[in-house]
Amino acid sequence: MSNKEIRRYKVDTFDDIGSSTFCRVDLPKGAKVINVSTSWPFDLIDNAVIHIHAIVNPEHKLKERWFAIFTEETPLEDYDKKTFEYIGMVNGPCVYHVFEVHD
Repeated sequence: MSNKEIRRYKVDTFDDIGSSTFCRVDLPKGAKVINVSTSWPFDLIDNAVIHIHAIVNPEHKLKERWFAIFTEETPLEDYDKKTFEYIGMVNGPCVYHVFEVHD
């Protein structure tokens, strides 16, 4: 029997997004990110709540992972300095594109 499950993790630092933001999410070691979603309704100041969905072994220790969230038509901060892996797009007050950031 496999110990793997699909779990949802909230991106906590998403409350003050401008054109871009970098967010830390602690996921179990070896987690495979499979999707990104937003929760409805938005809060009172129209901030979206972003969730990362991943296949994980919940018994593994947590590991810090970094994600970048960019709105459309804005500069891609640090895009040439790091490796960005596209995770997905969510709609909210505007369109958000989510990338995992690798050094």
